[in-house]
Amino acid sequence: MLAVAPCNKISYNINVDYIENRLNTRYSELGRVFSTELCALPGILDNISIEGCQVHFPVPVVADLDNEYKLRIQLSRNPDESPMQLLCKPIWVNENGGTTYLGFQILYSPDDLRLREMIAELERISKQDIPEII
Repeated sequence: MLAVAPCNKISYNINVDYIENRLNTRYSELGRVFSTELCALPGILDNISIEGCQVHFPVPVVADLDNEYKLRIQLSRNPDESPMQLLCKPIWVNENGGTTYLGFQILYSPDDLRLREMIAELERISKQDIPEII
C-alpha cells in the first residue's frame, strides 16, 4: 500500500525563509513536471493541493511572477496516463545550490476533474494511514 503524508496547513518550507499559511492541505506526491516556457528539462513535483503545488528544477530557472505558465504533470503513480494540464502562476521562486524551487497557484485546469479526483484520493489514502487514537 502506498503511504501518502499530507503536508501541514501551516508548514515550514525549508526552501523559503517564511511560514506558509495554507488554506488547503498539500499532499506529498511525486511526478515529472513539463513546462517548456520555464525549462527544457522536466521539473519534479514535490507536493500538490487543489489550489497550488511546489515544483523544483535541477537547474537555475528564471520565472516571471507576473506570468502564467502551462504545467503538464505526469504523476509517478499513473505513468500510463496522459499528463495533467494545469495553468499556474508562480507565487515564489527560490534558488538554492543550483536547484530552483517554485510555488505555484493553480489558476485554471483543463483537467480540473482529474485534479479534484486525485486530491480526493490522496485525502482518502492519508486518512487511512492515520492511526486511531483511543
